[in-house]
Amino acid sequence: MRIAFDLDNTLIPCGELTFPIEPPAPAPLCPLTRLLICSGLRQGARHLLRELRRQGHEIWIYTTSQRSPTQLHTLFLLQGVPLGGVVNCYRHEDLVRSGGCPNCSKYPPAFGIDLLVDDADGVALEGIQHGFEVLVVSPTDPEWTRRVMNVVCC
Repeated sequence: MRIAFDLDNTLIPCGELTFPIEPPAPAPLCPLTRLLICSGLRQGARHLLRELRRQGHEIWIYTTSQRSPTQLHTLFLLQGVPLGGVVNCYRHEDLVRSGGCPNCSKYPPAFGIDLLVDDADGVALEGIQHGFEVLVVSPTDPEWTRRVMNVVCC
């Protein structure tokens, strides 16, 4: 299964919203990680993503941010999670302009993504409207990793 995760407020705290984050990467990697992104991954993300990969799933990032694919591939590789692909705002906007998808904030089917994990209820509504699967995980949900595994494995 190809599973994509949103970044801001799903895997990475953004703005004034905070949630527990993973311990820092090993000392030599900390400065490089901080250059790539200002805060760490959400607590449980590293283990979840590694376990999903171990089970044979392909991990993607689907973000409306301007972060570059190279930056994100590097960030997740430093966490021990090679990514299968990245969709950022530029790649998504190119797809919308080309007529390759409806005009919505995210459209995972265009990239062969089977499940999108996101924090936004609006994305879930778009999923219902346009026929793609979205799992909404609240930034305040301490059981978010279990919820993802329940959807993926059942």
